[in-house]
Amino acid sequence: MQRHFRLRQSRDFVRLRQEGRAYHSRWVVLSVMPNGLPHNRYGFVTSKQVGKAVARNRVRRLMREAVRLFHPQLRPGF
Repeated sequence: MQRHFRLRQSRDFVRLRQEGRAYHSRWVVLSVMPNGLPHNRYGFVTSKQVGKAVARNRVRRLMREAVRLFHPQLRPGF
């Protein structure tokens, strides 16, 4: 996934938690908020309940790859 599609800074995640809408399932929480850009931006946070750093990093890599494949099909602007 290209860098300009990723949320990297903690202030972006804080703003998303405060102003965005969250959808929960057993394994994933999806937070969504309009961003006013012609493309979507994505950020992934994994809990320590997932495992040690190696496991958490692998989960994030897999999620990034899944989003990369579906990105063209998703509605832009979030």
